[in-house]
Order: sequence, then structure tokens, then C-alpha cells
Amino acid sequence: MLYALARLKSFVNFVFYKLIDIMSTTDLRKEILQFIETADDVFLKNVYAMCKSYPGEEIGYDSNGLPLTKENLKIRVKAASRRVKSGDFISHETIEEEIEG
Repeated sequence: MLYALARLKSFVNFVFYKLIDIMSTTDLRKEILQFIETADDVFLKNVYAMCKSYPGEEIGYDSNGLPLTKENLKIRVKAASRRVKSGDFISHETIEEEIEG
């Protein structure tokens, strides 16, 4: 496991800190594919997890500090709208009463 993490760290350092500015996108893809073709299962699973969790286009952060994408925001707004329409919310007055309590 430590070997895979060391390889992943090496991979990240190699790609992001040394090659980004000097390699074309095509060259980066070739280099990354070479890493992947020789990788063990643990390394591949780590790269896969990193790719799956890549947030895409971040537009901000939620209240927990997690990245918020445009698509995620749309989903959250639609869910909130459904809750409000169904009456599933706490009114401002109720919250004020609880605070004054």
C-alpha cells in the first residue's frame, strides 16, 4: 500500500509540477498512459478514485467546505424547491421563537 501511495505521489509530482508547463496535452496523455500500463492494482485503484472524484467545474464550496459544481448546485436547488413546495421547511418566525425561547 505504501509503495502504491509513493508511486501515486511521484506520479502527481511528475505530472503537475514538472511537465504541465512544457508538455502538450497529447504528450501528457502519452506519459500518463505509460504510468497506467505498468501500474499495479493499488495504483490503478487510486488513479481511478482520483478521476472519479474530480469535481469538474467548481463554482464554489458548500457549507462544509466541499467543492460545489454547477450540476450539483442545480440538483440541490431543485431538491430545496421541492421541499418548500411540499411545506417541508421551518419558517423564519419559528426559528426566531426558538432563539428567543
